[in-house]
Amino acid sequence: MLQVRRVALFLALALLFLAANRAAYKGWFMDDDLDNLAWTQHHTLPEFAAGLASPLFAEFNYRPAGHVIYHLLGKHVGLEYGWYVAVMHLLHLVNVLLVWLLARRLGAGERGAGVGALLFAFHMACFDAYWKPMFVFDVVAALFYLLALHAYLSPRWWLALLPFWFAYKGKELAVTLPAVLLLYEFTLGERRWKRVLPFAAIAASFTLQGVFKNAPTDNDYTLRFTPLAVWRTLEFYSSKILLLPWAGLLLIPAGWLVKDRRARFALLAIPLMLGPLWFLPGRLFAVYLYLPLIGLALWLAFASERWRGWVLALFFAVWLPWNYQLLREGRKAALTIGPENREYVEQIAAFAQKNPNLRTILFDGGPAGMNEWGVRGALRWHYRHPGLRMAAVNSEEARKWLETGEIALIGWDRARRTLITAVRNEAEPDVAYIAMSEGLRVWQFGEGWYPIEGGFRWTQPRAFARLLRPAGAREFEVRTNLGPLQFAEQGRVGLELLIEGESQGVQVWDREGWFVRRWAVEPEEDERVVEIELRAVAPYRPSNGDPRVFGAAVAALGFVSR
Repeated sequence: MLQVRRVALFLALALLFLAANRAAYKGWFMDDDLDNLAWTQHHTLPEFAAGLASPLFAEFNYRPAGHVIYHLLGKHVGLEYGWYVAVMHLLHLVNVLLVWLLARRLGAGERGAGVGALLFAFHMACFDAYWKPMFVFDVVAALFYLLALHAYLSPRWWLALLPFWFAYKGKELAVTLPAVLLLYEFTLGERRWKRVLPFAAIAASFTLQGVFKNAPTDNDYTLRFTPLAVWRTLEFYSSKILLLPWAGLLLIPAGWLVKDRRARFALLAIPLMLGPLWFLPGRLFAVYLYLPLIGLALWLAFASERWRGWVLALFFAVWLPWNYQLLREGRKAALTIGPENREYVEQIAAFAQKNPNLRTILFDGGPAGMNEWGVRGALRWHYRHPGLRMAAVNSEEARKWLETGEIALIGWDRARRTLITAVRNEAEPDVAYIAMSEGLRVWQFGEGWYPIEGGFRWTQPRAFARLLRPAGAREFEVRTNLGPLQFAEQGRVGLELLIEGESQGVQVWDREGWFVRRWAVEPEEDERVVEIELRAVAPYRPSNGDPRVFGAAVAALGFVSR
C-alpha cells in the first residue's frame, strides 16, 4: 500500500508539472537548437560514442551526452518540436525522482523528501530547462550527476566514476562533483577522502584542458578570475536562486550556522556546484542553477522536517503562486519568439525546395530572437551539401563572394514576418531603382547599411550604393520612414545626396511617417553605373538602448524619370 501511495503521489506531481507547462509544446526552436540539429546530422553514432569515451576535449563534440539527443531526434522526428519538449520533460521528471530518492538516502523522511522534490520540480529560475531544448545539456548533466551521487553512497562507490564521466560529457559544470563528494565525506561521511582522488584526477584533467582552451579567448565564454567577475555572478545567482534580489546570500551564513549536518551539507554544496560559473560573468543565465538546485532541494527536505504543518502550507501558498506568475512571464516571452522562428525556418524550407542547387547563400538579419548561428543552422538543415558557403551580407567574407558566380540572398522582414529573397546570376545587370521590400540586391550596396526590417533598411551616417543611371533620368528619389521615436528625439532628418562624389544638395523630412523626396539631376545621353552616397546631416543615436548610430530609415532609392 505504501508503494502504491508513493507512485500515486509521484504521478500526481508529474501531471501537475505537465499541466503547468503544457504550453511549452506550442513553442519552437531557438538558435542553439537549430545549430545543434544541423551539425549533428553530419555525424554518426560511433563518432558520438567516441567523443563520450575520449578523455580529450573535442572541438566539435565536446558535449556528446547531449548532442547525441539532437542527432537521434533530428534523424527520426526532424523538426517536430513536441518530441524535443517531451524528452526534456521526461528527463526532468526522472531527475525529480532521483532528488527524492537522494533525500531519502541521506536520511530525510517521506514528507521532507517530497517537499524537496516539489521545490526542484517547479523552480522557475529553471524555466528554460522546462521549455527550451537548447538547455538539455543542463538536464542531462544533472541526471548523471545524481546517478553518480547515488552510486557513491552505495557499497560499490567506484561505480560512480562512469556516471560522473557522462555528467561531464553532458556539461562542464559536472566537474564540481569531487568537491561535493569531499564535502560529503567531511560533513556526513566517514572522512574517507582517498575515495575522492579518482574523481579529482578526472576533474583536474578536464579542468586543465578547459582552462588552456579558454585562455586565448576574449569573449562571453572567457573565464575571468577577478573579484569583479565573482561579484557580478554573486549578484546574479543570489538574486535568482530564491527568486528575490540578493536573497540567496542568506544561504551562505545558514550553511555554517545550521545545526543539522545534513542541511549544512546541502547548503554548502550549492556554491560548490556553481563551480566555474563564478568566473563566467559573460554568460549569466538563471537556468544554469538547475544543477545547484539539487542542493537547495536537499536543504528544504531536511529543514522542512522541523516545520509545523501550517508553516509548510504557508510556504507553498506563497512559493507556488509566485512561481506560477514567473511561469506566465516566461511563457509569454517564449511564445512570442518561437512562432517567429518557426515561420522563418518554414519559409527557408520553401525557398530551399525551389532553389535546391544553391551553394552560396548570404543572409541579411533574421528573427528578433535568433542569432547568426541560428540562421546558419536553419540553412544547413535544409541545404545538406557539405560545400555550402554562408555569410552575413555585411561581413568581409560576403564581399569576396558578391562579385562571383550565382549567389542567393535571404533577409527577414520582422514587421511582416516575411522572407525576402533574391538569386543573382553572375551576368545579371545592376538596376536603377531598389525597393527594400521587393528583394535583396545587396550586391549593389556598399558600406553603411544595416539589415532590413519592417520594409526599410537603416543607414549609417554615410551609406553607399551602386546604381544604374539610365540615359535621360532627371530625378533621384529616396523614400524614408521617419518613425515616432526618431521624430520625437531628432525632429527632422536631412540627407545629402552625392553622385560620383558630387553633392546634389540636401533634402529634409520633418514630419512623422513615410515620405518621398526627389533631387533634380542632369540627364545624360548614355546609361552607366554610378556610385551614390547618402550622407546624414546629423547622426541619430536613439535612447532605446540600441548602440548603433543611424542616418535614416530608407525604404527605396534610385533614379526615376518625370
